[in-house]
Amino acid sequence: MGLLRLTVLGTPEVFHDGTRLTFALRKAQALLIYLAVEGGMHSRNKLTTLLWPDSEPRDARRSLRNALTPLRSVLSNASASPHTHLISEGDLLGLNRQAPLELDLEVVQQAYQQALRLSTAPPQSQGAIPIENLQHALKLVRGPFLDGFWLGEETPIDEWVLQQRRQWQMRLHLVVGDASAAWEVYSALRSRLAQQLRFKPSPETVALADRIRASATSRRGGPAVPASPAASQPPGELVAPLIGRASAFSQLVAGYQQLRQGQAHGLLLVGEAGIGKTRLAHEFVSWTKAQGADVLIGHAFEMREQLPYQPLIEALRERLEGENAPEDLLEDLWLAELSRLLPELRVRYPDLPPPIGDELTARMRLFEAVVRLLDVLARHAPLVLLLEDLDWIDEASLDLLRYLAHAWKEHGTRALLLLTVRREGLELNAALATQLVDLGRDLPLTHVSLQPLSQAETRQLLRALVREQEPASAHDPHPRLQPLAARPSKRQLEALGDFLFAQTGGQPLYLLETLKLLRERMWLVPQPGGDGTWRLEPSVDLATTFAQEQSRRELLPASVRIQFLTRLAKLSPAARQVVMASAVLGRQTTAHQLWQVADVGVQAGIEALEEAVRSGILREVVSGSGRPASYGFAQELMRQVVLTELGEARRWVLSERAASRIESEVIKLPERAAHALSA
Repeated sequence: MGLLRLTVLGTPEVFHDGTRLTFALRKAQALLIYLAVEGGMHSRNKLTTLLWPDSEPRDARRSLRNALTPLRSVLSNASASPHTHLISEGDLLGLNRQAPLELDLEVVQQAYQQALRLSTAPPQSQGAIPIENLQHALKLVRGPFLDGFWLGEETPIDEWVLQQRRQWQMRLHLVVGDASAAWEVYSALRSRLAQQLRFKPSPETVALADRIRASATSRRGGPAVPASPAASQPPGELVAPLIGRASAFSQLVAGYQQLRQGQAHGLLLVGEAGIGKTRLAHEFVSWTKAQGADVLIGHAFEMREQLPYQPLIEALRERLEGENAPEDLLEDLWLAELSRLLPELRVRYPDLPPPIGDELTARMRLFEAVVRLLDVLARHAPLVLLLEDLDWIDEASLDLLRYLAHAWKEHGTRALLLLTVRREGLELNAALATQLVDLGRDLPLTHVSLQPLSQAETRQLLRALVREQEPASAHDPHPRLQPLAARPSKRQLEALGDFLFAQTGGQPLYLLETLKLLRERMWLVPQPGGDGTWRLEPSVDLATTFAQEQSRRELLPASVRIQFLTRLAKLSPAARQVVMASAVLGRQTTAHQLWQVADVGVQAGIEALEEAVRSGILREVVSGSGRPASYGFAQELMRQVVLTELGEARRWVLSERAASRIESEVIKLPERAAHALSA
């Protein structure tokens, strides 16, 4: 009988006799995983309730039979042996535990049991878990339980997946001696189940939480978890210091100083998606608040149909909701005009006169009402209006901004307009670029461009988050299990930074999401230091782990993949073909080579390549010395996403073209050498 191997800590994979299995029915895969993880025999009624709770009993039974048929087929044994992995006894179903079966959970469960025994033992008898056992167990953890696997039908099986995912996060935190983080996971699970799914934690989860309390009490000799405020627990989110943005921040401050001198000014913060525009903008407006500024914030959203004035409505509504008496700011006439945007004003002031005038007049009166409101606010304190994601702003809002800018310049209003826009959104939207040029004629507009972090800045960011090797202290206020792996030296930390820089190109979002992924997989584990701060520490030998091709391929955060696929989908078919050709070639190549592999003509290829470069997916490198420019991916993670999404047939065709191109180049080399010698 062939070996059945299931890996569920990460994206689920099933292998039988060395062959990876695929499932036409997602619920068939869910059924197999449930039987493997839970063990034992289960009634058909229980299984149908888990997977088809809304179906009639007869229909649910039929659906169960339909799911079992392909399972029996893929798990069938070609030999004459009558045994099979899937067994039934009357109304009960389960997996044959006498058959060869491997489950990654079982190895990690053994490490967890070891950690639990040690953590609940008296302090004087505590020892350390063998490092080899822990490292082997943690290498099997490729991500959260059933990462990315979700039926999305609000079935009990989805609740089971959620609880299992949190239980294993809690166990893994206990394995590495971090009871506080385990308790944090339990609290998040309990809140999610209560507020969103209206379930209670299972008895197994509650029992695990009790063991976490016992673990913390035994190891620390103090009160059970949570023993102290949030400072005693690792942060739930990975928050990085603001690095590599000193020059940009100085430009923003210079713009604010002009505002303080009575000169209205505009700032346009430009950078690719994920470069940190929002983070920098919010750090800056927090600074302006500390200087006494009045800050209004609005966001534009990508929607099927744009809503007129949406970002400005958001900014004005939040500001006026905090105003005790808006009638003290504007006369009833202008409050009535403002109610076109904020109808709740009429609920608050039912005696407001109705707006009057035809459409054009009404629009002008509305614009004037907004100008008068912001002018009044700016008299009391310097005014900062932040509008984010200008890529999705509607034309009506742009017209109102033009009107505002002109009025501020004429009135000498102490107002600063701060806008953020994606570089690729600006370069691909000629109309928006033209509108911003026009805006700059009415209001001085400074462009502040954000670039990816440099290699040195990436190292600096990593040093701020990951603890370097340091002398051990005999008075550690946070005793815990022995470290899983030696803390990295300065050289090792720099090597890790260089690896992450090569993967992400210094793109802050990709960099942080990759570090979060390493934390989720328990390759980097939050640990407290003697100063009470939390830093990440490796639980495995990262250099060895990253040297494995499989590990490098798995370093692809789901959030990054989704974001990039969204960007890729917006390209024209020809541009996508050029991008896929670049992914297969895997290096900087000339335009002519890309067009040949992509099988596009020169004119179509030029337009496609320009579009791919404007989108920020491909990057142009000018060689100089009369040589043609070369093109490649802006970040290696982008290339990995494209390769992952390529179908086998398309990958084969592109690879064949690339191989033919390389072969023809090799054949021509002797001819070129002979020509050079004869010249």
